[in-house]
Amino acid sequence: MKKYKKHTILLSMILVAALFINGCSNKGGSKETDIKTEAITTEAAKDEPIKILYGAGLCGIPIHIAKQLQFFEEEGLKENVDYTYVTSSTSGVEMLSTKQADVSFGLVAAMLAPLDNGLEAKTVLGIHTGCIQVLAGAKSGITDVKGLKGKKIGIEALASSPHIVTQRALANVGIGSTGENMQVEFVVFPKADLPIALKEGKVDAIAIGDPQASILVKDGDGISLFNSATSDLLKDEYCCALWARNEIIDKEPDKLAKIVTAIQKASVWIDQNKDLAAEIQLDNKWVVGELDVDQHTLKDYKYLPSVSGVQAALTRNIKDMKALGLIRKDTDADTLAKNSFARLDGVEDEITGKVTPPIDPNSQLK
Repeated sequence: MKKYKKHTILLSMILVAALFINGCSNKGGSKETDIKTEAITTEAAKDEPIKILYGAGLCGIPIHIAKQLQFFEEEGLKENVDYTYVTSSTSGVEMLSTKQADVSFGLVAAMLAPLDNGLEAKTVLGIHTGCIQVLAGAKSGITDVKGLKGKKIGIEALASSPHIVTQRALANVGIGSTGENMQVEFVVFPKADLPIALKEGKVDAIAIGDPQASILVKDGDGISLFNSATSDLLKDEYCCALWARNEIIDKEPDKLAKIVTAIQKASVWIDQNKDLAAEIQLDNKWVVGELDVDQHTLKDYKYLPSVSGVQAALTRNIKDMKALGLIRKDTDADTLAKNSFARLDGVEDEITGKVTPPIDPNSQLK
């Protein structure tokens, strides 16, 4: 009987030990499986194409030309494998924040408040100067920015780039445009209704981007009071830049650098061939406009993309916006500038010299 009990106790101990060892083994296996799963997920993410957001604006022409003339392919990238184009009526900020886009073309000023509020993105390249104008009505009698004091100014949205550019232009001549010192009245209209509001005299002036601004001036419906492409205040400052999600910068730096380089080369080619670039853009329905107006407008833009240039523009915009009270008072301007900029390995600071496109540009004319 005692012998039987000894055998029973011994067997129980063996079973417990076996269960313990098996349990430990399973825990280790589970951890190893988790690591493998995470690695597979990361690799799968790397295999996904980087989503490039494009819009129909004239100033976004580098995104259009880079694809049209196969600058991406010159960098060894394949469409729908390494990169893909996406479009939406949703803002670039929302597309980036919801991961529906990884790379976006956007105005520096319009990105700063979202960045200050936690948008996980950085600028990686300045694209061009110019593209926003403040226009007075043809019969308003206003001939310069100083004449806007006490007047109504139409804008598409508060804190939009046209709004911020107007505030900077007003501040430059001593006119208050913020809460405690409001010497103008901003009136919000849908973007498409701004020209109508100006023509009908519902506002004294509007802030609007090209080519709409240039068309209004050409048709005699508006008088340009301030042009960010030609004014001494902003003519050398990058207004539009390339932005990328932080996750893509961290996980796909090499592929992203090739995408940025392709767009950088396309931008330089545009600067060297503005008339032809405008014709290709219009012929391939990237924009709806008038060729002569587009060509005339592009002449004032400097498509000389720069990494250090956008860093300087970013810092200046942040400091100006903080002075205007457009970003939080407790925000450190230098820290926000540092956290909103990335210099990618493999991307030149600037490209000098003639750029030859991968394919004959004339083949893209209709």
